Amino acid sequence: MIPWLLLYLFGAVHSDLHKLLSTLPQYSDSRIPPILRPLSYDLQLQLPLSEVSDPDIPLFTGRCVMQFEINQQIGPESAFISDSTSNRARIKFDIIMLDHFENVSLVYNGNELEIFNVQLTDDSMELSVDQPVLFPGRYTMTIHRYKGLIGSALYYRDAGEHAVFGSHLFPNRAPAVFPTYLGTTEKVTFSITMVHPIGTNALTSGASEAYPRKIDDNWQIESSFTGINITVHYNKFRVQKEQAKHLLHTATQVLALLKDIFSSLIPVPKIDIVTMNEVSSTACFGAVVVSEVQFFSSDYANQVRLLATWLAKQWIGGYAAISEGTELCLQEDLVSYIAEKVIKRMTNDEYTRLGQLAKIYLSETVFLPGETLKLDEYPNEMEISEKCGLKGVAMLESVEFLIGEKTMISKINEMIYNSKKGAYSSETLYGLLNSTVDDDIYVSQLLHYWREHGGLPYMTVDRLGNSIKVTQNGSNMTVKNEMGTWERMPLWPLPLKFTEFKLPIQIMISHGIQLSPVREGMIFSNLGLPNYYRVNYDIDTWREIKTILTENATSYTLRERFQLVSDFCYFYSIKSLPEPAASVLRNEFVQLVRLRPTSFPICDAAIFQCVVTHEHTRPKHLDKSQMIQMRRKVFDSFTNSSEMECRSGLAHDALNDLCTKLYGISCL
Repeated sequence: MIPWLLLYLFGAVHSDLHKLLSTLPQYSDSRIPPILRPLSYDLQLQLPLSEVSDPDIPLFTGRCVMQFEINQQIGPESAFISDSTSNRARIKFDIIMLDHFENVSLVYNGNELEIFNVQLTDDSMELSVDQPVLFPGRYTMTIHRYKGLIGSALYYRDAGEHAVFGSHLFPNRAPAVFPTYLGTTEKVTFSITMVHPIGTNALTSGASEAYPRKIDDNWQIESSFTGINITVHYNKFRVQKEQAKHLLHTATQVLALLKDIFSSLIPVPKIDIVTMNEVSSTACFGAVVVSEVQFFSSDYANQVRLLATWLAKQWIGGYAAISEGTELCLQEDLVSYIAEKVIKRMTNDEYTRLGQLAKIYLSETVFLPGETLKLDEYPNEMEISEKCGLKGVAMLESVEFLIGEKTMISKINEMIYNSKKGAYSSETLYGLLNSTVDDDIYVSQLLHYWREHGGLPYMTVDRLGNSIKVTQNGSNMTVKNEMGTWERMPLWPLPLKFTEFKLPIQIMISHGIQLSPVREGMIFSNLGLPNYYRVNYDIDTWREIKTILTENATSYTLRERFQLVSDFCYFYSIKSLPEPAASVLRNEFVQLVRLRPTSFPICDAAIFQCVVTHEHTRPKHLDKSQMIQMRRKVFDSFTNSSEMECRSGLAHDALNDLCTKLYGISCL
C-alpha cells in the first residue's frame, strides 16, 4: 500500500449527474390500480381432440369459470372499454387463437346479465352487455365450451408409444389456453381439471393428492425429500437411471442452498422435474421441464447454473413476479445473480464466469450494441433471452461491490416477501437500496441510471510518471437512452477499483481524476469486471500487460485473462490506441493466445475484434433472424468447458461461422 495519495478532479464534477444521483428518490408503487382484476379461475381442459374438418390440426376444448373484480364503473363516460354509440358496456379479454365460444354468461351480485354479443378476433374476446354501465363489484364469467390449438402454449411431443402433452405459458402464452386480462399482474387461485384419454395420467404442479407414481410402464421416477418432495420423471428409453439420479442429486443440493440464500422454505408443496426431448426448458410454479439435450450435454457447473436458475424462479417469479413486461429483465437478472451464488458455493469452476463475460462482450459489440434493458410490453422468449441475464447481472454485482453480498441478498429477500399481492416493480427494489456512497450518492439512483442507459461504458487509465490519469470518454459510441432514442454515450457514474490501493471516493462522476503519487509497477483497474465497464490503458501499459500474460498468465483467472485481451482488441478496433504501435501490439496479442491455447479458453471470442477489424472493413448486414440464430449457436457453445478450447471445439466453430457470415471469409 502507498503511504498517502493525492486525488484531484479535473473537468468539474458533472453537476447534472451529481444532482440526479444525490437526490433522495421517492420510490413507491406507482402502478395505477387496474380497472379489472382477476380473482380466480376454474378450468377444465380436454385433450387431445382432432377437428373433423382437418384431423391433422390438434385441438383441445376448454371450459372456463373466471371470477374478477371491476374497481371503477365502466360506462358511456368511461375511457376504458365501453360503447358510447350503442349505449352498451363492453369488456375485452386477451386470447390467442381461441374460438367456438359457446354458452357465455356473466353474473353480477347473483343476477345473470344479458349478453348482447361476444366478438372474437385472433387476439381478443370482447363481451358486450345489454346495459350502459357495469358497476364496481365482483363478477363471474362462464364459458361453457371453447376450442384452442395445441401448439406452443399446449404442446405435443411424439415419442412413439410414449407421447407427452405439456404446457408452457411463459411468457404471455396463457391467452392461448384460457381468456386472460394482461393489463394487470395479480396472484389468482386456479382449479384445473384435466380430461385425457384412458391409459394416460396427468401430472400437475399443484398440491399432490398422492405419492408420486409412474406415468406409464416406460416412464420412471426418482424422488428425494429435503423439506419438500422432489421427483424426477424420465423416459427410460431416452434417459438412463444414473443420469436421472444425478439430476435429482444435483437439484437437491441446489435447492438446499437456495433455501439458505432465501432464508425460507420453497413456496410450493412439491417439485416435479420432467425430462423431455425437443422442448425448451422451462420453470413454472412447482415444476420444471428439462430439455434432455440442453441439460445432459452441459458440464457440471452449467448443470448447476441451469438448475439454480429454474429453481430460483420458484421464489423470484413464483412467490413474487415482476409487474410489468417491459421490466422483465430485472426478474431474469435477479434470478441469474442468485444462480451465480449457487455456482460459486457448489463448484470451483471458472468457465461459467468466463462464458458469462464473453456473452456480455459479444452482445455489446456484435449482437445488440447500445441497447437498454427495457423490453416490449409483452416480450417474447427471444427478446428476453437476447437482453436479460447478462449485463443486468453485472450491474447487480456492481451494487454488491458497493454494499456487500449479505446486504444485497437481504434486500432481494425483503423485496420478495414484502411484495403486495405477489407482484413487484423495479421501483420496489430501488426503494430498498436506500444507502449512500461518497456521502450523498444513492445506490438506488446508480442502479436506476445504469439500467436505463444502453451500451457498455469505458474508462481510460494513463500512466504519467508517478501519477495516474483516469478519464471517461464515450467517444463516438451511440446508445439508447431511457426514452428509447439513440444518443451519444453520456457520462456514466463508474465505481472505482484498483488492484494496489483504495481511493477515498467510490464513484467517479467527473470526466476525469488524477492520482498521485503512485508507486511503480503494474496497477489494474476493474480487473475481472466487478463493475460494468471496460478499461483502456496507455500503449506502454498494454505492452506491459502483454508481457505479464506471456510470462505469468496463470497468476490471473480465466475471466481476467479474457477481459484484458478482449479489452485491448476492442480499443484497437475503435482506433483508440496510437499507430503504428497498436497494430504491432495487436499482432503480438493474437500470436500470444494462439501459441498458448491452454491459457486462453475461448480465445476466439477474446481476439474477435482484433482479427475481424484488422483483416476486414465493414461487416455485412444480416437480418435479425440470422443474427438470432448465430447468437444462439455461439452462446450454446459456452455451456461445456470441453467445447471452449482455444481454436478448437464448438465455440471456435461457432465464432468462425459468425465471422464468415459477417465478413464473407473464414477469419478465425
